[in-house]
Amino acid sequence: MAYDDGFHGGVTPPRTRPAAGPALGSVLVALVLICGLIGAVLLARPALDVEHQSVPEVPEAAEGR
Repeated sequence: MAYDDGFHGGVTPPRTRPAAGPALGSVLVALVLICGLIGAVLLARPALDVEHQSVPEVPEAAEGR
Protein backbone atom coordinates (compact mmCIF):
# COMPACT_ATOMS: atom_id res chain seq x y z
CA MET A 1 0.00 0.00 0.00
CA ALA A 2 1.39 3.35 -0.99
CA TYR A 3 1.80 6.09 1.60
CA ASP A 4 -0.59 8.60 -0.02
CA ASP A 5 -3.45 6.11 -0.56
CA GLY A 6 -6.26 7.18 1.72
CA PHE A 7 -4.30 9.92 3.51
CA HIS A 8 -6.13 13.19 3.17
CA GLY A 9 -5.11 15.18 6.22
CA GLY A 10 -6.90 18.31 7.30
CA VAL A 11 -4.82 20.72 5.24
CA THR A 12 -6.25 22.35 2.12
CA PRO A 13 -3.98 24.04 -0.39
CA PRO A 14 -4.11 27.83 -0.41
CA ARG A 15 -6.34 29.53 -2.95
CA THR A 16 -4.65 31.15 -5.86
CA ARG A 17 -5.76 34.62 -6.82
CA PRO A 18 -7.02 35.01 -10.38
CA ALA A 19 -4.94 37.13 -12.70
CA ALA A 20 -5.96 40.73 -13.39
CA GLY A 21 -7.27 39.92 -16.88
CA PRO A 22 -9.96 37.39 -15.95
CA ALA A 23 -10.97 39.43 -12.90
CA LEU A 24 -11.45 42.58 -14.99
CA GLY A 25 -13.27 40.58 -17.64
CA SER A 26 -15.81 39.24 -15.17
CA VAL A 27 -16.30 42.71 -13.69
CA LEU A 28 -16.86 44.11 -17.18
CA VAL A 29 -19.43 41.41 -18.00
CA ALA A 30 -21.30 42.10 -14.76
CA LEU A 31 -21.28 45.84 -15.47
CA VAL A 32 -22.64 45.34 -18.99
CA LEU A 33 -25.45 43.12 -17.68
CA ILE A 34 -26.42 45.61 -14.99
CA CYS A 35 -26.38 48.52 -17.43
CA GLY A 36 -28.48 46.52 -19.88
CA LEU A 37 -31.11 45.81 -17.25
CA ILE A 38 -31.21 49.46 -16.18
CA GLY A 39 -31.50 50.56 -19.81
CA ALA A 40 -34.34 48.13 -20.46
CA VAL A 41 -36.26 49.45 -17.46
CA LEU A 42 -35.72 53.05 -18.53
CA LEU A 43 -36.87 52.33 -22.09
CA ALA A 44 -39.94 50.39 -20.93
CA ARG A 45 -40.95 52.99 -18.36
CA PRO A 46 -43.10 55.16 -20.70
CA ALA A 47 -44.97 52.08 -21.94
CA LEU A 48 -45.71 50.98 -18.38
CA ASP A 49 -47.01 54.38 -17.28
CA VAL A 50 -50.80 53.94 -17.01
CA GLU A 51 -51.68 57.40 -15.68
CA HIS A 52 -51.06 59.38 -18.87
CA GLN A 53 -52.14 56.88 -21.51
CA SER A 54 -54.80 58.13 -23.88
CA VAL A 55 -57.53 55.93 -25.27
CA PRO A 56 -56.73 55.06 -28.89
CA GLU A 57 -59.14 56.56 -31.38
CA VAL A 58 -61.47 54.28 -33.31
CA PRO A 59 -60.91 54.31 -37.07
CA GLU A 60 -63.79 55.69 -39.15
CA ALA A 61 -64.37 52.33 -40.84
CA ALA A 62 -65.13 50.68 -37.50
CA GLU A 63 -67.62 53.30 -36.29
CA GLY A 64 -70.62 51.92 -38.18
CA ARG A 65 -70.31 48.40 -36.79
